Amino acid sequence: MTEIMPEQGRAGLSLPSPINMDWQYPDRDVDAPVYLLVYAPTDPSHTRRDLHWSVAWPTSSTSALDAPADVLAWRHVQVETYDVKTDPAPQPRYVYWGACTKSADENAAGAEKLLLGTFSREQRRKVEELAWETSVMHPNGDWNCQNWILGLFDKLDAAGLVPRRRLDEVVKAAETHGGLPGR
Repeated sequence: MTEIMPEQGRAGLSLPSPINMDWQYPDRDVDAPVYLLVYAPTDPSHTRRDLHWSVAWPTSSTSALDAPADVLAWRHVQVETYDVKTDPAPQPRYVYWGACTKSADENAAGAEKLLLGTFSREQRRKVEELAWETSVMHPNGDWNCQNWILGLFDKLDAAGLVPRRRLDEVVKAAETHGGLPGR
């Protein structure tokens, strides 16, 4: 049985949260597509369980917000790896810092973008709220960001934000991304 990390993994950490660019690229009061981003493998030995997953939506674009290739910034809802050996155990661990806006980079550009739906700003705020209620678990060699996203998806379904059928389709596509083997 895996235990829940206090404060979603933030308890006792010495470093601050990642830099948030929401001051430069605010989440505007417009409808925007919300995606599950499935990042490309960073090592040839990776299996599909090693791929990073993130729920994200564009906050700034050179064209319409529904053209992912033109996105300048993404607002991410995700757990991140934290590994500072001088901080209390366990290290490494997963941490949820809260939603964070980041400039678009080659990792986000190269990620598979699986559409969850088009959400109003109020609905996106609800996604952020539900993320704060999604537990981060003690590292055990099996639980990872994908498990956290699946927990968030259960909350999105229960809140009526995304139908279970759509969530299941997105998860199936994410799990078969790139034809990588499972473990």
